[in-house]
Amino acid sequence: MYNTELTNRLINRIKEVEKFNDMAELSETFQVFCDELTDWEVNHIGGVDLYSGRRVTDPETGRSDWELNQELCPVLLDEFFSSFGYTKENPSPFYSFA
Repeated sequence: MYNTELTNRLINRIKEVEKFNDMAELSETFQVFCDELTDWEVNHIGGVDLYSGRRVTDPETGRSDWELNQELCPVLLDEFFSSFGYTKENPSPFYSFA
């Protein structure tokens, strides 16, 4: 079961902090947003952990990375990030690795 309260707290904090909001506007997914935040060594926002603490490997790319927090609701996050206009089908031109 996803924690919508935790997810909404994260979304609201992203909206409150200009730098986070600016980055969210250019990120088509939560994963892209988190990938960019790793450059800043940010692993939580507003008391909400972005990652679960487990490493996972993508079977297609072989890339090993931290697993996103499984308590967060992916539907709410997808709605939030796609509300800026960028989606997986229409990715942002600013993040070419996404």
